[in-house]
Amino acid sequence: MGIHIDHISLLVSDLDKAYADWEHILEVLSPEHTLSVTRGEGQDDVDGTPMKWVTFQNPDPTGVSIQLWSPAEPGHWPDKVLAKKGEYVHHIAFCSDNFDKMIDDCRDAEIPLVLDEPSNPNTQPWLKWNFISPEKAHGPLIELATRYLAGGENWLPHPGNAENSELLGELEDRFVAD
Repeated sequence: MGIHIDHISLLVSDLDKAYADWEHILEVLSPEHTLSVTRGEGQDDVDGTPMKWVTFQNPDPTGVSIQLWSPAEPGHWPDKVLAKKGEYVHHIAFCSDNFDKMIDDCRDAEIPLVLDEPSNPNTQPWLKWNFISPEKAHGPLIELATRYLAGGENWLPHPGNAENSELLGELEDRFVAD
């Protein structure tokens, strides 16, 4: 099973300003992070929270990316958290090519998970996530997520994931010479 630290995510109040500031920082410190930027928005399928995000993708598929996210509209729990805590590191994400096994391993090790069942954004039903509590992690949430590919400005299902064997077979049939 392949698991890697995928991204660090900051909850921000003004996504456009945070994007401009992080782009400026990364242009100096890690310009390769500015070459591929994914953007998205959607509603969490558990509580309906509308959110929008931007991710500066690390060109190394197992490298760490920087994600910024904010509420997509006022009046939801992220606004209350921002009012109380200010902007902060919301989560550190671990992605796996076998999400279900990663979750089972955490449960077997008695690592407490936030959700009984995984969640996902309504715009990407193939993307599953769950979390380890900030109490256990001594600060940020730990996101456990399905491995994905960055394609242009979008996240796409990774064909090498356990649940995507049909997709992998289709790609191999199409692109791998016998």
